Amino acid sequence: MYQTVIFDLDGTLLDTLQDLADAGNWVCRRNGWPEHPAEAYKKMVGGGIPNLVRRFSPEGSRSSLLLANTIAQFNAYYGAHNLDRTAPYPGVPELLAKLGERGVTMAVYSNKADAFSREIVEHFFPGVFHLVRGQIQGVPVKPDPAGIHAVMDALGADPAQTLFVGDSDVDVYTGHNGGLTVCGVTWGFRGREELEAAGADCLADTPAELGEKILA
Repeated sequence: MYQTVIFDLDGTLLDTLQDLADAGNWVCRRNGWPEHPAEAYKKMVGGGIPNLVRRFSPEGSRSSLLLANTIAQFNAYYGAHNLDRTAPYPGVPELLAKLGERGVTMAVYSNKADAFSREIVEHFFPGVFHLVRGQIQGVPVKPDPAGIHAVMDALGADPAQTLFVGDSDVDVYTGHNGGLTVCGVTWGFRGREELEAAGADCLADTPAELGEKILA
């Protein structure tokens, strides 16, 4: 049984794709750029908002000055609409309740901006997590291990008794860079093939299966 579980947020606990796509496409419309289907955003998200904005912006609109402006546009829209269509994946609330009953320490570590991460997690999972940490200025985004080390230190967690859970290759690399075992979840944005190629230590197809692996 793992004593501590650190979860990725987008694509792992919550299906945030449509709200992220809506915000991105709002920025595209505002600037007269082509919009992208929601499915395309599955490959754009995961590296933090600045990288997401860079990816959906046309190649000629990625200078530092233009990106600063479009990132501000994205943040303003997403901040007002990040709960419109976002929802927990089926089975996730039940999983978290079960882990809580068994005394597992749970945290969230995301490349989403820290303020957005805290707001969204508190809305959907009030009081569930011991720590929620998003992207903080001055701390490199995942897969750099600095952030995961800070989370571990704040929790006082033993790496040997800690599992990192995520849905993308970035999450696998993050966990491994931080010296943790990683379980990839196949219900998120990226899928089984990417997780296997990245070297996930195990995979879970449902939250119930993930719970069994954590509590085994």
